[in-house]
Amino acid sequence: MTLTQTALLTKQVIAVTLVTSILGIFSFIGYKMWYAYYLSTLPPVEEKPDIKFGILPTPNFPSSSVSSSNYSYSLDTTTGSLPTLGDNGFEKIIKVYFIIKPFATFLSPDRSQALAARFNIKTQPEILTETRYLFEENKKKLTVDLDNGNFTYIREATPSGDEKLEDDKTLTSGFENILGNLGVLKPQLTEGRFKIIPLKVAGNQFIFSEVRTEASLAQISLWPKAINDKSIFTSDFEKSQINATIIGSSSDLDNYMQLNFTFWQIDENTFATYPTKSPSDALVDLQSGKGVVILEPDKPQVSITSVYLGYFLSDNYNQYLHPIYVFEGPKFAGYVSALTPQFIEQARLPDGQAK
Repeated sequence: MTLTQTALLTKQVIAVTLVTSILGIFSFIGYKMWYAYYLSTLPPVEEKPDIKFGILPTPNFPSSSVSSSNYSYSLDTTTGSLPTLGDNGFEKIIKVYFIIKPFATFLSPDRSQALAARFNIKTQPEILTETRYLFEENKKKLTVDLDNGNFTYIREATPSGDEKLEDDKTLTSGFENILGNLGVLKPQLTEGRFKIIPLKVAGNQFIFSEVRTEASLAQISLWPKAINDKSIFTSDFEKSQINATIIGSSSDLDNYMQLNFTFWQIDENTFATYPTKSPSDALVDLQSGKGVVILEPDKPQVSITSVYLGYFLSDNYNQYLHPIYVFEGPKFAGYVSALTPQFIEQARLPDGQAK
C-alpha cells in the first residue's frame, strides 16, 4: 500500500469515527430525553401505610350527653364544600404516635413532697391509694399521682372583684414561669397554643366576662405543641389538660385558685402510618352518631364552618395519639376518628352498646 493510499484510508477511518461518535452522542442525548419524558408520564408511586401498631383501640373520647346524630348539619366553609384527601393538610396517610407510659419509682414520694413544698405545703401527705397522695394545709389541697407526676391544686379564696387582669402575653408568660418554678414545665408547652378566658364574679360563681375590664379572674390553658402542623385537642374544647384559674397577676403562685396539670409524653420518634378516612366519610360518621359532640350548640341546626385534622389526647393514659377530624362551627365542635374503620377496634357507645 502506497503512502497516498494509507493517507486516504486514515482520513476515511477518522471520518467514519467522527460520524459514529456524533451519532452516538446524539443518540445518547435523545435516549436520555426520551427516558426523562417516559419517567414523567409514569403515575407517582404512592406510599403505603405500614400499619405497624396493628388494630388500634377505639379513641377514648369523652361521654357526651347528646349524640352527634341529633343535629342537622350544613356546610358553610369558605369553599362551600368539604376538602378532599390529597389537599394541603389532608394527607392520604397519617401518623399515629406512641405515648410513653409513666410509672412510679422509689423517688416518686419524695418528688411529690418536694412539689408540695413548692406550693408552701409542709404537712405529711394523706395516702389515698398506693399511687395517690393528698397534701392539705391552710385551705390548700394538692393531689398528686405518683405514677406520672400529674396533679391538681386547689386553694380556697374569695376574689374581691377589684383585681385587674394582665394582658394575654403577660398572663401566659407568668403561667409558664410558675410551671417552671414548680419544676413541671415541658418544652412542648412553650411551643403550643394557649387560650385565656376572662372571668368575673357573679355571686358564688365565676362566669365568662365579655368585657375584659370587668374581669378579675382568668382561666388560662396551655396545649402541647402541634405535631406535623396538626393541633392537639382534648376532651374539653375550651380548656386544656394544663390549666389554671388565676386572680390578677399570674406571676404570683398565691394568686392561683386552681391549677390542673396532666401531661402525657408523646414519642415523636415512634409512630406507625395508617390510611386516612376521607372528610366526606367523616361527616357521614358525625351525622350517623359515630362522632362525639365536644361543644354543644344551642340549636339542632349546626353550621360547619371549618374542617381540619388534629390529634386527640385523652385525659387518662392512652397508648396512642389518635388522629381525628375536627368539625367546628358557631358554638359547636365535634370529633370523629380520622382512621379508616378496619384498623380500629369496634367502637362502643357510652352505655356499652356496640355501634
